[in-house]
Amino acid sequence: MMRLRNLFLILCMSLLAIQLFAGGFALTGVGSRATSMGGAFRGLSDDPSAMFWNPAGLGFMNENSFSLGGTFILPTSSWDPTGTAVPQVPGFEATEYEAETSLRMFPTAFLTMTKNSRIKYGLGVYVPYGLGTTWDAYKLPTQSPAGPLVYSDGFPDEEMMSSIAVIDVHPTIAYQILPNLSVGAGLSAMYGMIDIAQVKFNPQLGAMYPFVPITSDLSGSGIGFGANMGVMFKPTWCMSIGLSGKLPSTIAMEGDATVNLWQPASIDTLGNPVPPQKLGGTSDIDADLKLPAEIGIGIASTRIPNLTLTLDYAYTMWDRLDEVVIEMKDPAQVLGTTESVLVFDWENTHRVSMGAEYSMGVNKLRAGMFYDQSPIPESTQIPTISDISDKISANIGWGREFGRIGVETNLQWVMFSEREIKDTDATANNTPGKYNTNSISGNLGLSYKF
Repeated sequence: MMRLRNLFLILCMSLLAIQLFAGGFALTGVGSRATSMGGAFRGLSDDPSAMFWNPAGLGFMNENSFSLGGTFILPTSSWDPTGTAVPQVPGFEATEYEAETSLRMFPTAFLTMTKNSRIKYGLGVYVPYGLGTTWDAYKLPTQSPAGPLVYSDGFPDEEMMSSIAVIDVHPTIAYQILPNLSVGAGLSAMYGMIDIAQVKFNPQLGAMYPFVPITSDLSGSGIGFGANMGVMFKPTWCMSIGLSGKLPSTIAMEGDATVNLWQPASIDTLGNPVPPQKLGGTSDIDADLKLPAEIGIGIASTRIPNLTLTLDYAYTMWDRLDEVVIEMKDPAQVLGTTESVLVFDWENTHRVSMGAEYSMGVNKLRAGMFYDQSPIPESTQIPTISDISDKISANIGWGREFGRIGVETNLQWVMFSEREIKDTDATANNTPGKYNTNSISGNLGLSYKF
């Protein structure tokens, strides 16, 4: 029995890790103006959001500024297990489930000190990574081969949930080497927050055990450090080229994990009835949240009067998320398990962006789009991972200056291609079914130059 319990715990901790790090993918960008241009901003980077896109862009700025903004995201997700192995597991029906809809907000703030002729400074606070989704899809079966599924301790209501955010406090410095050449670098002091819940089964354990759900709930936070750097070169009066990248980083997380196996009423080997049981418990944990390195290049052109055109390419090295080690601080509370090494095999991704800005005096009209690959393979796709597949965006924006005060706003629609998963592996790291996701987001920014 102890071997069986340990197998359940290892399976459940595997689910925790997939949830923990699948939610670490990047948001689509920072800054209203840059986002409205599809994130094609590395070669332009002429506002405070340069601290995120290309810190060398600060080198060409000549006005101090302070700005505040916020990104609002409204995702919609559905998961349909019809025609897969999932309907064979009690608790999930052959129907389309929809995630709970909730509006999420990620704030930004920037301060730039750029009146010095050569050396420019800045401080940014923004959220480069974030995820959140909640599902109420699992229903306790009314019967099983072992008897009724009744749990006196109460089964969790929101059995599948994820909420992840990383806040980056980002001091930045840039140096203008020549009138047409600048370099810059920034330090990331990051604080990560994670709350994850999941339910799963092990289909390899025989006729009775597919009726035994396993729930997991993880909560943690931690601090990590990283850096980005960039170069900005203007070969002609109407063209600029930007190259930037960020180093891989790690956030050391501390928190707790509750892992429970919900066993129904059964009969032991002597023929005696065994009441329903909730096995498992809570342990303090340590785990490392690995964030990827990235490199990108962009170009901007202002050759056409009143029109700025931008093009961007980025390569993100998600493959460092090959495995994660979760250390259990209280193994006696979680059936004796001390450590779990988990594999999830993320892949490197490409992103291509393009944007345009048309100037009408104090008004600016903007548009853009991007194509972005998903790093998540089918072998680790589950419902609480919102980034289900490759995606395309449509972006529009508007900006206006009122003297020293600037107002920026934009709207973004991200469309994902449908993903269908028909097979699951022996470790139950994925969930079969048809996945669909779309996201509508907006951004509002205010700035003051002094």
